[in-house]
Amino acid sequence: IEVGQVGRSLGRCLGKRARKRLPGDSNVLDLGAIVQAACVAHDIGNPPFGHAGEEAISHWFEGAGQKYLVNLAEEYRRDLSRCEGNAQGLRLITQTENHLYKGGMRLTFATLGAFLKYPTTSSTSGKKFSAFISEKPILEKIANRLGLIQRSDEEWSRHPLAFLTEAADDICYATLDVEDAVELGVITYKEASSLLLSALPPSRRIEVEARVLDARAFRVNFSRIRGPLFEALIDGAVEAFLNRYDEIMAGRLEGDLFSSLPKNDRRRRVVEKAKRMGRERIYGEHYKSQVELGCYTTVETLLGAFCAAAVECAQHINSPKNEAVISRGHPTTLLRAMSAQAI
Repeated sequence: IEVGQVGRSLGRCLGKRARKRLPGDSNVLDLGAIVQAACVAHDIGNPPFGHAGEEAISHWFEGAGQKYLVNLAEEYRRDLSRCEGNAQGLRLITQTENHLYKGGMRLTFATLGAFLKYPTTSSTSGKKFSAFISEKPILEKIANRLGLIQRSDEEWSRHPLAFLTEAADDICYATLDVEDAVELGVITYKEASSLLLSALPPSRRIEVEARVLDARAFRVNFSRIRGPLFEALIDGAVEAFLNRYDEIMAGRLEGDLFSSLPKNDRRRRVVEKAKRMGRERIYGEHYKSQVELGCYTTVETLLGAFCAAAVECAQHINSPKNEAVISRGHPTTLLRAMSAQAI
């Protein structure tokens, strides 16, 4: 929700400041709704446990789940053994939510373009991607309708608004993860507040510091810091977009908006330092690691039950006499076993 709110502000701010560069009646231009919708959906395809869940699913199909891949073509085996939340997200919003295999959520092409962080298919090796083989025709249709520049048979340039969706994600998670780390006792409030406040110009920082309370009220303090901080970072992202406007519109810009700012820009430094702090000190924290390790058992139990049930359903549907296949692995038995293991 917070990413969506930041995305809306980014879209509106860019719309107002880019009017002179855009054709048509720019007085009614409001990109906020498009970016907000894409931001709200941006993590919709992530499994429980996030990236750890992706790894656990991929690990299961490479091991115990191999038997379900035997009769599949290589490209489909690859899709199952390379779990990717971005691609699952596209599948959900265009295929399986609301109107099953009839347009999904039936979002606008602009919203889908803003959603596509990696407009490429799973056929590209060694890269993150936003479309499984089953959604490749949908990705191609989106790219054609939006005029995305094709880089190869399986890859297109990003839609310009996708850079704003990514920036909203970076703004929220780079800063909110730092706040969470204080809550968990991983870093001190003094260290966190010093980092976040460094994104503000000196005069603005003095104003905000005058409003914060004792370190023991760190939750209140963060709520007072967050508004001015987000305002500064939003301004930085829009500034970067306008500075690199021609490259973005031509599909040539590599990397994100904050990395497009000068290296000594305080807003860029804060986002980069917060991300680095997350990688080096927060995401590997002992409690978080314990929780993520537990996801392997959870995923093994769920996938073992549901894949077996799916196979039996397929056997039932494809049976010439339409008879059910009853065995120890019957879906009801599997679900009961799954519940017992979970308990």
